[in-house]
Amino acid sequence: MTDGRPGDARAVVGLLVNPIAGVGGRVGLKGSDGADTVRRAIALGASPGAGARASTAVRHLLAVWPAPGAPPVVLTGPLEMGEAAAAAAGARPMVIGSIAPGATTAADTVRLARLMVERGVELLLFAGGDGTARDIHEALRGAATPVLGIPAGVKMHSAVFATGPAAAGAVAAGFLALPTGRRRTEGREVLDLDEEAYRRGEIAPRLWGELLVPLERRRIQARKAPTPVSETAAAAAIAEEVAAGAPIGARYILGPGSTVRAIAERFGVPKTLVGVDVVRVEGPGAATLVAADAGEAELLLTAGSGDCRIVVTPIGGQGFIFGRGNQQMSPPVIRAVVRRAGRQGIIIVATPAKLAAIGTRPLLVDTGDPALDQELAGHAQVITGRGERSVARVAAA
Repeated sequence: MTDGRPGDARAVVGLLVNPIAGVGGRVGLKGSDGADTVRRAIALGASPGAGARASTAVRHLLAVWPAPGAPPVVLTGPLEMGEAAAAAAGARPMVIGSIAPGATTAADTVRLARLMVERGVELLLFAGGDGTARDIHEALRGAATPVLGIPAGVKMHSAVFATGPAAAGAVAAGFLALPTGRRRTEGREVLDLDEEAYRRGEIAPRLWGELLVPLERRRIQARKAPTPVSETAAAAAIAEEVAAGAPIGARYILGPGSTVRAIAERFGVPKTLVGVDVVRVEGPGAATLVAADAGEAELLLTAGSGDCRIVVTPIGGQGFIFGRGNQQMSPPVIRAVVRRAGRQGIIIVATPAKLAAIGTRPLLVDTGDPALDQELAGHAQVITGRGERSVARVAAA
């Protein structure tokens, strides 16, 4: 459809897609900032997925929209910046602005977001990661337009994202279906990392500001919480437990995080703090490093080569075990491990303090494969210390 402001009384939702968001995740590049990173990711076989996740959000928004009211008008960017995703979801979007197809930049995100605010969107949905949230923050500086992130990046430490694409659609529907005077929002943090430092294993998030987000705690993720230094002893006890139960010859895919790094140290191998590594158990408490900072292709080879386990730890404060910072552990990798070893092939580790901080909320999975997310849902054991286990609920995001 053409440019213009909707002429009826329907709610207006903005949709903006960063088409390259998360493109480096599965191939182990830990982000998509910079044209060189994007080119390298594509050369390694990565394919963008932000559009599909945005489409899922819009499809869910339309599916759960309460009758008899007409669903919102979708005001969106051209082509891969929203139009294609909205159309794939069954919407008839109103398209604004222009872009150079296949060569979009952060400046396009800022420009289109400002256009949407000028056109009076009542909620701005954006698909991307922390870098996209920064761009939206820059675009909306001084504006009171509510926003909601559709998680499509790699890290997503910010507290402005829904727990998953379907959750984003449900929150958007619930918010926009309310009369304007009953809509409630709250300021949530926009955090981002220096990706070059992140690739070196340095984690130093910076607070860029806040954005207004619908007031809905259950389906909007919390900001990532750091692991306290005092957790070192607890992580070491977990490492002892994992090492004691590791069969000789088995390969362990070790996810990111300081708790998992303690396991690598117990095995006597180095660990990429923010990457995914593979070790082979050689004896009691001893292992060799098979692959450091591995991408999806290497993990698929590992998962198909025999006895293999995955070790993950929930992200502090958020509870994600898959889909945040470890997209290398893709649905094919996870399925290959579960096919050989069952659900026991996924080893979840967390210190008691980390589990306590998550509270009664479930651990979350957002693999990008809704069927797999449902298969992983249920209850799972979590190793919390030497000879200690806890049971946690796992849910699709």
